[in-house]
Amino acid sequence: MTRHLSPQELLQVAQTLPGDPACLDLGVLDAACARTRSRYMDQDVYGSTWLKAAALLQTLALHEPLEDRNAFFAWLAGEVFLEANGIRMQYEPEEALALVMSASHKNASVQEIAAQLRSWTITD
Repeated sequence: MTRHLSPQELLQVAQTLPGDPACLDLGVLDAACARTRSRYMDQDVYGSTWLKAAALLQTLALHEPLEDRNAFFAWLAGEVFLEANGIRMQYEPEEALALVMSASHKNASVQEIAAQLRSWTITD
């Protein structure tokens, strides 16, 4: 079963960012959390943990809910989501930033983001 994040947990993630940027739009946090839980015809819209994390990351990157540090926040939220579900990653920070920037400029689909996240997954 998937461990989903709540808007309150996303706020806690935001509080760990340098400068503790204020959240300007709590609705975006709510929407991002709801997106990972989306279902259609009794099926998860995002059928894997990586797709759910990608949907969360993409929503936060596109809609920039914080006053500052939105790219870092989007990345961190996706990583926290994966870690909450027992998935760890190994990646170069520059590559992670490039992925978030692609998402924020609508140059990466949820499927492409998920594929990249999966490729960075560490298997024990």
